[in-house]
Amino acid sequence: MRAARLHGPDDVRVEDVPEPVGEVVVTVRAATTCGTDLKMLRHGHPTLAAYPAPFGHETAGERIDTGERVLVGDSVPCGTCPPCRAGRTHLCRAMTWVYGGFAERIAAPAAALHSIPGALPFSAAAMAEPLAACVHAVGRGTSERAVAVLGGGTIGLMLARLLVLDGRDVAVIDRHPERRAQADDLGARGVDALEPGAVALVFEAVGRPEAWHAALLLVAPGGRVVMVGGCPGGDVALPAVRIHYDEVDVVGAFHHRPAEIDEALLLLSTGAVDHAAFAGPTVGLDDLAAALVDPPFGAEARKLVVDPTR
Repeated sequence: MRAARLHGPDDVRVEDVPEPVGEVVVTVRAATTCGTDLKMLRHGHPTLAAYPAPFGHETAGERIDTGERVLVGDSVPCGTCPPCRAGRTHLCRAMTWVYGGFAERIAAPAAALHSIPGALPFSAAAMAEPLAACVHAVGRGTSERAVAVLGGGTIGLMLARLLVLDGRDVAVIDRHPERRAQADDLGARGVDALEPGAVALVFEAVGRPEAWHAALLLVAPGGRVVMVGGCPGGDVALPAVRIHYDEVDVVGAFHHRPAEIDEALLLLSTGAVDHAAFAGPTVGLDDLAAALVDPPFGAEARKLVVDPTR
């Protein structure tokens, strides 16, 4: 079968590889891309296996054995480590990562599979993985009504939509007018800046050290910043005065629990979160690498839909 595999930084190759072997084999009908894929392409990632590594983690398709339509979750917690026993399975110390969605077929543990509800398109179901991470991140926040989301990428916009659904007044801060317009379409307010201290809850959704710093300067005294965007490895300098003297809470938000994937699938299937707001063009495996580096949708925040049969 054909699969896109990472052989090193900036080295993705579409190759003929052996058929996947595992507990369940799924025919991939659609896989979507995200910023993590671009990070993996350019720099690698701590969760990647040794090169050549399978590529793609937002995957939907059909089980070969039963024909069931499924989302292939990108991780399976061990269930026995201290975080798992505490109910924080997203922090599992022995996580099985399930990559390889940019291929004709993928093998996965049965525990990674989630049934796709109703007639939800495969390309929409694949987006349940990042949406689940946003569901988890919102749960790490507070009940403040006025909220800012720093960064209008697909994660930032998904966060904004979830917060709007929760009745919040949401400002999405982004320098691109196209993304601010997308935020407006989702019921939030797209802005290019906010005054420091304007809100008591900020979600950082950029994933750069300077954005982490900016988020702490933006939040009101006594407020909370939820760091959703993962920074590259290494230390990040943060304004200690804000954390100590202003008692600003800083919390991380990483990954998701299996139940949060099912919640995300429900949100997509009911239309509460419209997948079309995030969908970009469909590409084949051969065009994937170039489209990741130079997206064909300009500054808009969208996901490529990968169809391995093209």
